[in-house]
Amino acid sequence: MTEKKLKIRQQAFALSLCTIVFMAVYNFSTWYASSLSEVPSFTFDFEEAIPFLPLSIIPYMASGVFFCLVFFACKDKYQLKILTWRMLFVIFLAGLFFITIPLRFSFSKPEVSDNILNLPFLFLKVFDSPFNQSPSLHIAFAFVFWTVFKDLPKWRIFLLVWLILLGISTLTTYQHHLIDILNGSILAHISFIVIPYRKNNLEHQNHRVANYYFLSGWIFISAALFLNQFIGRQGLILFIAALLTFIIGFLYQKNQKIPSIFALRIKQNIRQLRKN
Repeated sequence: MTEKKLKIRQQAFALSLCTIVFMAVYNFSTWYASSLSEVPSFTFDFEEAIPFLPLSIIPYMASGVFFCLVFFACKDKYQLKILTWRMLFVIFLAGLFFITIPLRFSFSKPEVSDNILNLPFLFLKVFDSPFNQSPSLHIAFAFVFWTVFKDLPKWRIFLLVWLILLGISTLTTYQHHLIDILNGSILAHISFIVIPYRKNNLEHQNHRVANYYFLSGWIFISAALFLNQFIGRQGLILFIAALLTFIIGFLYQKNQKIPSIFALRIKQNIRQLRKN
């Protein structure tokens, strides 16, 4: 057996394993939630202004395609192993929340007049459910997919744009509420921290630190929206903290030395003050 065939076989096995686990966890969670007498939902007040865009069903449905392709985009066995463990971690932890804190989608979905665009919506109506909402697996998977797609020599930008559209489409297809997207983002970054890439490689140390900042950023955004919902607009000040943590995380991800940057700025300010 050639190395290429062995690799494809391993990729196919990883895909099959994650698919089976996903179907088992998702269907069991759906069955459990549907057996309950009442399943609550949660929305922020401003979500009623989110438009329903039938065309966004196209990037939304692409998640299933990416789910299959990502395993075959791995560059080596180690990346495939990390991807598989992260996917399984996300599926199992999301399933735990689906059962312990079940939520349902609460908006009524408008009718789609276009016969072609209506087909995937009919598919969702038959095979999907209003449960298993938070955290959004579409969002969590999108982040995990990008950890592999970002290393591809071609189609990187195209895939990044498509994943962003996929994330937006979870709202504009009326499949998820914003709380689901926030929790999906948090779940993905928890998986990056719990299952790090090249744990003992110093070159990836900044990437691991960056994930802590990104996780903090999503938590700050969630806190800001909850405070705005239940206390007042003053809670939105936490968006500034979120922005700062995302910027610092981005710099760490680019292997910039954060203390050195701040030290350089301080020295420049001191010199400017002395000149004045």
